[in-house]
Amino acid sequence: MTKKIFCLLFFVLATFFIATPINTFAEDCNPSKCNSDDAGCLEGQKIICEQKVSELGTAKNTLANQIKILTSQYELTQLKITQTENSIKGLEQEINNLSVEIDKLNIQLNDLSQLFVYQTAQNYKNQRKAPLFFFLLNSKMNDFLQQNEYVSSVRQNNQENLIKMGTIKENYDIQKTAKTKKQQDMEILQKTLATQKNTLNSQKIAKDKLLSVTKNDEKYYQNLLISVQNKLASFNNSSVGCLSSSPGGGSDGNFYSQVDPRWCKQYIGMQTKYTIGGAGCYLTSMSMVLKKIGHDITPSEYASDPTRFTSTADLIAPTPPSGYIYKKINGYNSSVIDKEINENRYVIAQVPMRGSPSGSHFIVLISGSNGNYKIHDPVYGADKEFSKYYSTSSIISLRLITK
Repeated sequence: MTKKIFCLLFFVLATFFIATPINTFAEDCNPSKCNSDDAGCLEGQKIICEQKVSELGTAKNTLANQIKILTSQYELTQLKITQTENSIKGLEQEINNLSVEIDKLNIQLNDLSQLFVYQTAQNYKNQRKAPLFFFLLNSKMNDFLQQNEYVSSVRQNNQENLIKMGTIKENYDIQKTAKTKKQQDMEILQKTLATQKNTLNSQKIAKDKLLSVTKNDEKYYQNLLISVQNKLASFNNSSVGCLSSSPGGGSDGNFYSQVDPRWCKQYIGMQTKYTIGGAGCYLTSMSMVLKKIGHDITPSEYASDPTRFTSTADLIAPTPPSGYIYKKINGYNSSVIDKEINENRYVIAQVPMRGSPSGSHFIVLISGSNGNYKIHDPVYGADKEFSKYYSTSSIISLRLITK
């Protein structure tokens, strides 16, 4: 196995293809056909783009088809971005409207509260002016009756105000809850938009790189496919099969399985032979390492980012988040591992593939020290004992996202 080979491959992603002519499409998707605020048109073009990408996914894997699918994916992402931006605008308006309504309710609540306090005080004063028998013995009976009627009226108003206050307070709480929910939805949409824009940029880079690397040469492209498949063969662990359901995040919530049914059958890079489930141990391990430090990216998203792969199908050194660096260390080094774990970071270890002396596999060391480690294994599951599956002497290399 060469020094560059890890578990994945190639800088161009997306699904790739085997047989069906491309000219079966009645029309191409075209985001420019729609006004940015025409929801119906945007959704219609989105469906057309999705259908085109799907049909291209069954077409023969040629360089021309690959360019077409990258173009269609780019246009699809543009449509999704427009829809997300429209959703954000709508939410912003709804949040503004709720803010205005909440302010009005707050003013009403304050006014009623002040009125209630005033009327209660007046009622108390009137009741204390004289005892009941005083008015019965006094010749001014009419004055008593009028005062008693006034007191009763004040009491009734107080009761009505209390009911109004309760209603307004309930409505106020409902509107506040609705606003909080919409603000949470807004945060999700903003993160989605950022991801979509990153994807759009990656797709543009993918197309540019593919044209640059292949120089629009079909023969070179086909040789590249063969190179990818030959390298992936060293990491093929597909005999384990896909899980029937997602396994969950493990004891720490950071576990990802390469055989998770959500992405197990997704092809890696530009070929249609090896999948994340079969050869995605490195990218799945890297996804766990990044999630641990607060930069969550699923194996599916990782495999779908063309900037993570070189033109010769080797996984390039990852670009770490701001404040971090990437390191590769040959062999086993307990002090390095223990330091990373003590500083609340994971370590990726490259080990021989079980049952395949020529193959290689990647796992994640998540806790422990001095050779006694707990691991997340992309194939065999979360929270496993390292020593039950591997030995420290068999570690080929370590991969770190560190400070």
